[in-house]
Amino acid sequence: MFRQINLGLAPCLVAATLFAWGCDRPATPAGPKPSFSDGTGSCAAGARFTGGGRIDPPVAGKTTFGFHVDARDWCSSTGPINGQVQTVNHPTKTLIHSLTIDDFVSIEDPDFGRCAFFRGTARVKEGNGSWVQEPFGAVACEKDEPGSSPGLGPDRYGISLPDEHRETGVTELTGGNIQAH
Repeated sequence: MFRQINLGLAPCLVAATLFAWGCDRPATPAGPKPSFSDGTGSCAAGARFTGGGRIDPPVAGKTTFGFHVDARDWCSSTGPINGQVQTVNHPTKTLIHSLTIDDFVSIEDPDFGRCAFFRGTARVKEGNGSWVQEPFGAVACEKDEPGSSPGLGPDRYGISLPDEHRETGVTELTGGNIQAH
């Protein structure tokens, strides 16, 4: 079971629990699509997010990432979520590469900006081990430009795997940028 990635005291983000299933989204010809939300705004802050950069979470250490998630068709119930996520935790040599992105929610938060919550299945390789398939969940927030500058930003990113010791928390970018389109 996943742990919730908590963004802090931001009430809107705490309410948008990253790993809670709310299977009340209407079925489409492709089948039912589970949704993080109650169906009242799963794509409220946009349905396309891109980004890449670096975070330095205290628990996980240097982590680099890149992603693009396009849920425009999914949000309009006409198709799948397109995109990929790749994250590398350098101290543990853990590589996470998405195979599917199955769920998506975006919200506007007064403290963190436009945020996307997405999850799916990934290939995960730790150290020199073999690849295993595991579920993942990720959060990306665009606060302002440029993404890793203090000022009005910075943007934030976080990823989590089922084991509570393999999550970054939602951490400010130390380099890079996230864009909500």
